[in-house]
Amino acid sequence: MDSLPPTSGSLAAGNPSVPDEHLTDPAIDTMILMLAEKGIDLYETAETPDGIVGTEEIVIIKGNYQWNGRNTTNTDRVKGLIWRVLNHPDDFSGEILVCDNTQDIGTGINQADNNSEDLGQSIIDVVLTFYTKGYPVYYLDWVYIWDNVASEYSEGDYSDGYVYEEISKITYPKFKSPLSNTYISLRYGVWDSLTSTYDSSGLCVIDFPVLKAHGWAGSTIAIKNWIGVMTTAYSTERFGSFNDMHNIYYFGSHALVARTLAVTYPDLTFIDATWTTRQGPVNPTDVVNTNMMMASTDPAAASWYAAKYILTPVAVYPNQTDPDNPGGTYNNILTTWTNFLSDSCNIPCTRDSSEISVYDRWLFPDNINPAVLVSSPQSGETYTVLPDLTIHFSDDRNIDRGYFQLDGCESGWSEFWDYNCGGNDTSITWTIPDLPGGEYSLFFKVCDDAGNVNADSCTYTWEFNYQPYICGDANSDGTANVSDAVHIINYVFIGGDAPDPMEAGNVNCDGAVNVSDAVWIINYVFVGGNVPCDINGDEIPDC
Repeated sequence: MDSLPPTSGSLAAGNPSVPDEHLTDPAIDTMILMLAEKGIDLYETAETPDGIVGTEEIVIIKGNYQWNGRNTTNTDRVKGLIWRVLNHPDDFSGEILVCDNTQDIGTGINQADNNSEDLGQSIIDVVLTFYTKGYPVYYLDWVYIWDNVASEYSEGDYSDGYVYEEISKITYPKFKSPLSNTYISLRYGVWDSLTSTYDSSGLCVIDFPVLKAHGWAGSTIAIKNWIGVMTTAYSTERFGSFNDMHNIYYFGSHALVARTLAVTYPDLTFIDATWTTRQGPVNPTDVVNTNMMMASTDPAAASWYAAKYILTPVAVYPNQTDPDNPGGTYNNILTTWTNFLSDSCNIPCTRDSSEISVYDRWLFPDNINPAVLVSSPQSGETYTVLPDLTIHFSDDRNIDRGYFQLDGCESGWSEFWDYNCGGNDTSITWTIPDLPGGEYSLFFKVCDDAGNVNADSCTYTWEFNYQPYICGDANSDGTANVSDAVHIINYVFIGGDAPDPMEAGNVNCDGAVNVSDAVWIINYVFVGGNVPCDINGDEIPDC
């Protein structure tokens, strides 16, 4: 999906003060709709029994956080995915863990992992926003068990650590959830100590890398992201050297990354290409805003497409990143990994372009409903001046028109926007028309050029309380008179109560409340001066 829409708002505060309206991400929402159109449903329900996420599962989101900044999985995309999982239609009662092994050479999962529209929003902020709101969401850097050698729970070992298989060289984590007493083996699933059995259906793994060029591997995409599932500990003892671990085992004929992926295979893969690193890790600041995202159940196919059509056109060394360049770095490595997965493990994956189908919004049937979201300001506030709303529309088609209605959705829609067959993703600024004071709920209806309408036109609302003020009515008694001049004088000279709202006391429209405003009111009351806020005497307020 290209031309990603802007996100709904920032979670930089990292606490419960963040409004729920900011938890969603239109890009993720659209991608999930697209997946459903092709038969890949996010939710496992009675109607969609093959869906990805069940109601009671432990969901592992395997991000990429070994580097910092734009080189980490986009936090806007991750927050949107978390919010979608939490909103499972059958009520989600499981857990969500954002995980990675940043290894001993990494920087750890921290506040510098802030690849987002708001650079103040890190992955830590995203997780803590959900966690402090009471949702079962947390993060875990497996570096804390990087060099802990462990056996499986079935062998009686309940310690957190990495299981190491000497012959295959496969390593993977087993750990206790930081949110509960749940024991998790990334290979076998959730361990039940009472029955001494694993439940593989209790674990859902989602692969979510960020797209990067990589000097050693050519590209970091969906399969290479699994190095963050493995541990690089004991490289000399296990592989001969750190370099041999990479050249022979990870990226060479042993295909260790693919071997590990095969036994901990992700249920779904997203590739974040909001920003793409052109020359990593040599120059991690050399990034470009490609503004794309992909999703697939085949990490090999997704890796091939992302490398071919997103990364290689912007890479500093395209011969290394091009998956179809014979003898090129990524061509060799992706071929080795894919062949192992398909030939040795019988996993249905491919890097053959003739076997890969690619879809974007424009290729979909005309039956996807558009979406509408007021991204700012937040719902439920009180205003003395009607605010400008930032409204975002998204769809698989061109969006034609937008309508609004107050306190209902049955009839009487008023058009406020006509884009004349405009784009499928756009944001507009709209001022609420003049209204008397009161509490209101705004309903929105958006139509695309196929005649589809947003499904939530009668349920999604933006609510506000409008309490317009009378200019000069500093004491809020409903009129402008000499008592308001006294109120302003008390405020200015002896620290009395401020005008409520402050704009009511700015009667001369100079942007401040001072003694000159009190003088204006006195002139208006006693000598017939201009009414408050009427600078030019035309009886129309000027501020």
